[in-house]
Amino acid sequence: MPPRSALASTADGRYPVGVPDLVNGFSWSRSRDNLFQECRRKYYYHYYGSWGGWEPDADAEVRRLYVLKQLSSRQQWAGKLVHEGIELLLRALRSGSPLPETWLITEIVKRMRREWKASHHRRYWDDPKGGALFEHEYSITVSDETWQQLRDHLARCLRNFYRLDLLSDIRQTPLDRWILIEEIRAFNFEGTPVYGAPDFGYWTSADRLALVDWKTGGGNGEMSAFQLGIYALYAQEVLGAEPARVDLFEVNLREPTVRAIPWDEAKLSEVMDRLRLSIRSMKAWLRDPSLNLAVMEDFEKTEELRLCKWCNFRAVCRPELDLGGGPAQLPPSTSTGQADRGRPNLPRGGGAGEAGARTGLGCRANNRRSSAFSVGADPY
Repeated sequence: MPPRSALASTADGRYPVGVPDLVNGFSWSRSRDNLFQECRRKYYYHYYGSWGGWEPDADAEVRRLYVLKQLSSRQQWAGKLVHEGIELLLRALRSGSPLPETWLITEIVKRMRREWKASHHRRYWDDPKGGALFEHEYSITVSDETWQQLRDHLARCLRNFYRLDLLSDIRQTPLDRWILIEEIRAFNFEGTPVYGAPDFGYWTSADRLALVDWKTGGGNGEMSAFQLGIYALYAQEVLGAEPARVDLFEVNLREPTVRAIPWDEAKLSEVMDRLRLSIRSMKAWLRDPSLNLAVMEDFEKTEELRLCKWCNFRAVCRPELDLGGGPAQLPPSTSTGQADRGRPNLPRGGGAGEAGARTGLGCRANNRRSSAFSVGADPY
């Protein structure tokens, strides 16, 4: 469903009289398909159990599921920030005010520090959209070095973006041939709203539509091709571009590499078949597909406990698993601050000069302060 934030609200965040309640209608997206394949119970919590958790008078358990739904891993979080930085740059280019590389990296790292600070204090229990890290909710200790590697990875991705030949091509393209995707818009696929829009698009000098997807980590070739295939459907249904005129590109900013995805009518037909199967499978688990009515008991838990370790809903779904994490319970208040134990020190600077940056995946207890992460007298 589209976010309610698109509707007008009063100063206190409540929605004015006359605004109809949102309806949890069925729709399809690639992330929804991924969750369904991973674990049926996780899928239920995310799309049904948490519904309405944004309301001030929401049931406590529904609110809890809604907040946990917002959690992201540090790798996902870094990817989100990179995407935000690229969008900021492209909007600036469109307005005729290009952003210097060092300035952009510094600004996005500042945003990183602000969001890390809010997450560390678990302020997402009051403001779920303000930044919520899985590592903080489940008390996973992460070394200063690992956080620094994540910062360096973010800076490297943005730095690589500035050096892409593709960006040079975009800069040389007249602005009226840009397709800057303002928001994820749905298109109708055989009666089902499908959410799937590319990160960017533009009409090339050869009068072909180039659709681009930014990546910040390793990808699955088959899954990426399917996702880009959905973008081709988007182009056909929303932009009116026939598949024969569409070029699909996956840009890996970590490497950096630009990979063209071969495309034709036959591949589009395969994507449509796969999309039909996914939609049919999801609806088969509903008590009443016409009402999008789901009952939790119908959605079994996965038996692959390795997946549970990194599940947002771990504390709700499998509290019997002692994985060393936090309780994931509603705190009495998050506005008074918390003890500042073991916090990693995210840097003030953009780190544009670091070489050989890596995304550190290892975690270990480490409470020391590193001079490279000094934040002065500004405690998180």
